[in-house]
Amino acid sequence: MIAVDADVNASVTTCGVRGRRLLTPGLPLWETLEPRQRIALLGHELGHCSNGDTLRGAVFGTAYRSLTIWHHYLEPTGDPAPLEILANLVHMVPRSLVSGLLMLLDQLTLRSKQRAEYLADSLAARAGSTEAAVGLLDRLLVAEPVHITLRRENNRLRALPRRAGRSEGLQDGLREVLAAHTESIPEHEYERQRRVGARRGHGVDDTHPPTHLCRECLLVGAPAPAAVVADADCEQRIAAELADARGQVARQIVRDGFDG
Repeated sequence: MIAVDADVNASVTTCGVRGRRLLTPGLPLWETLEPRQRIALLGHELGHCSNGDTLRGAVFGTAYRSLTIWHHYLEPTGDPAPLEILANLVHMVPRSLVSGLLMLLDQLTLRSKQRAEYLADSLAARAGSTEAAVGLLDRLLVAEPVHITLRRENNRLRALPRRAGRSEGLQDGLREVLAAHTESIPEHEYERQRRVGARRGHGVDDTHPPTHLCRECLLVGAPAPAAVVADADCEQRIAAELADARGQVARQIVRDGFDG
């Protein structure tokens, strides 16, 4: 199954009793990528399904997803009413237990998760080429300005008089805004971000290896050519298929704001 959300990220997981795989590319990230980088992104995410990733297995994966869901439902209510204050207090102990179990599971699987990321990167290079996989990592280095761009565009649309016009405006201009942002980033900014990332140990999140190490690992050895190539017709069909999803994401951003 495929779902699209408003994150500047992408993920793959399993859901339901039958353990069906769910691929979720974040549309703001997707729109900033070149066609080959998109293939590399899909290769990376689907690579997690075949590289022995512990947290996508039946035992650890189910446990981690269950604990994450419980942690979400036990979150304290913001600006609580009197009864909600009591519920927050009651939930404090079980939420602490769930948080502790999640931290323990993270520590037990940390090595395996980082190994899985390196393997997924190698599959991204096989799918879209080494150059595309490295370019994808560079795009992730400049993800924060994408957040800023979307917040700025969202604030501009919120100032429009009609709410309907806001989502329509963002839907029509989402690709153009993100494409213009990406094209405006000069090469020396990528180089600066690479140096800053290497110095600070930039990673996509706490479970990912540092981005500069992933990049260096991809550049070791002979570069891999692309095993999958999308022609112009394929790219147009993909864009048409995402049109409805783009509208839904635009409405979500306008309705809820953008927190990344």
